[in-house]
Order: sequence, then structure tokens, then C-alpha cells
Amino acid sequence: MSHALTSRQRHIKAASAVDLGVLYSTISAGMLLIRRYLTGRGVDQEFADRYGSAFGRTAAKIYRTGHGVEPRRAWSNVNGKWRRVNGYLPTETETLDEAFTTYKRTAEYVLPAAAEPAPAEVYVKEAGHYPAQFADLNGESLRTIERASSTEAVSEFVKAQLADLDTWQRHYEQYDRAMVGEVDQAARAAVQGLPWDDPQVQTLLNAERGQTEIQQARDILNAAYVDWSFDLTGTVEIPEPARPASPVIAEGCRIPGCDGTWHYDDGICVASLGEVRFEGEDVALPAELVAPADGPRHIVAFAYNMTSLNFRREMRDRTSARTFVGQLRALGDAIDDASAHLPAAS
Repeated sequence: MSHALTSRQRHIKAASAVDLGVLYSTISAGMLLIRRYLTGRGVDQEFADRYGSAFGRTAAKIYRTGHGVEPRRAWSNVNGKWRRVNGYLPTETETLDEAFTTYKRTAEYVLPAAAEPAPAEVYVKEAGHYPAQFADLNGESLRTIERASSTEAVSEFVKAQLADLDTWQRHYEQYDRAMVGEVDQAARAAVQGLPWDDPQVQTLLNAERGQTEIQQARDILNAAYVDWSFDLTGTVEIPEPARPASPVIAEGCRIPGCDGTWHYDDGICVASLGEVRFEGEDVALPAELVAPADGPRHIVAFAYNMTSLNFRREMRDRTSARTFVGQLRALGDAIDDASAHLPAAS
């Protein structure tokens, strides 16, 4: 027996031992089959078995029209029997999708496209809560926030309300742009003859008065902030920092704070009230309370610089500016306290 004949018999015996289900499943692996596609679209198995052939013919017709050739062939187990059927690659799903909407019985399973909501419905859904947000806002609302937290919390709250007003305005402008031409006419025609309290009527009215409500909300927020800012009721008290205790007048001195430095050279009492420093260690603006032995008490503020007449202090950020202001205020408070030791103006 020849070698070729022996090899052929070996292949025949191997093929006869292969399970047909495994063979056909392997051949058709990765192919989209009609009944499996239908059940994947939500159709029950009974429907797929009953109308699968008719649906398959519709799909095949669409494929031939679009590609100019017959669909590929695959194997499918139908009611326990293996049959040759049309098969489609995953990249050809659009053929089956088109058939699903074309074939009369499967077209009933296609959900109708959701209607676009009316512009007024969109506006009320997105911005309908804003009028209530501002309705009860007043100065006492802001004072309540301040008492519970801090002055800064009021500022942050107002900033958040202003941001919401901007968002509200954008929603209204979107509605206003949409309500033109046929859209506007259709929206008004849809509510003609409906009772005043009908939800459609109220939705349209709520959207129509949107710009007026936005301005009212701005006025409410502004009034609340002014009321809080200029509150003179004393319901919110922010304590001032305690001032230092008044200095004690030393024995032999005529004013508090004098250390006796100028007693013997000039015969005067001098008390330093403080100073404001400028650029450089040797540049300052000091103030002193002076009590001469033979003259009236007075306060003197003067400047000195050992090396330059260029007095300056640059403030490049908020912290440095506030530090300088604090020094000025401290010096001003000290001068104010020291003025109690001067005679009244004549």
C-alpha cells in the first residue's frame, strides 16, 4: 500500500471521529447568526425560531444590495439539527441592525426616539429651584451665618450666591435663544385653551418670568448684604483687641513711660510712643511725648535717616501692606492715648 493511501485513510478515520457539533461550532466561531442576534436584541427565543428565517432573508437582501455578493455561510443548530445558514462578521452588524428596523415584525421592538423636551421644561428643570433659594434671604440671614461662624463665612456665602445667579442667568439665556420662530409658536400653541393651573401652562409661565426673577433675586441679595454691612443694631459685636495697660509714672518723672534718659542733659521727660520703620535699619518715623521742666507738654513726630533722605517702604503683597497699616494704627493709638496728658485746645 502506498504512503499516500495510508495517509488518506488516516485522515478519513480522524475526520469520522470528530464530533459534528464541535466541528460546526468551530467553523462558525465569531460569526453573527440570525437567531442569536435576535435574542441579543431582546427578542424571545420562540419569536427568533418562528421568524428567524424571514428576518434572515431581509438581512441577506440588504447585504446583497450593499456588497454585491451573497453573505457568508455558517452552521447553526436549529431544533437539534445542524443547518447551513447565513453568517455575518462582527464588522457587518449594521446590516442586521438595518434589517431589524426594516423587517415589519422586528421593527415593532424598536423603541421610538424620545421626544426632545421643550425649552421651558429644560429651563424649569435646571433653574426652577433658584427663586426659592433667594426668597427668604435678608440681613438677619447673614448675621445668623456670622454668629455661627465668622465674618469671612458671610463673604464666602455671598460669593456662592453670586455664582448661582450667574448660572441661573446662563440657563435663562439658553431658554431665550431656543424660544424663537417655530419653536416659540409651537410652545404657545400647545398651551392654548388649557386651564391656568395646568402643569404645561405653569412651566411656560415660570420660564417666561425668569429674567424678572433673576433681577429680583439680585436685588434681594444686594439688600441683605447692605443691611448686614451697615448693621447698627448691635446684634453682632466684634470685640476690638484690648489696648495695653497705661504705663505707670516713675518717681521723679512728669509723664508715664519716661525712663529718665534726658533728665540731666536737657532737663526734660521723654516717653517713646513708637515708630514706623522704612527701608533700612536706620530709617524710621518715631513719635514721642515730651514734658519740659519749663514749658508745656507736647507730642513730636519726626523722621531721621543717618545716610539718606530717601524715605520709602515698598509693600508688594497684602500681608506687608497690612503690617504697615498695623504699625501706623498702633502709633496712632499711642499718640491718641498720649494726648490725654496735653492741655485742652484754647
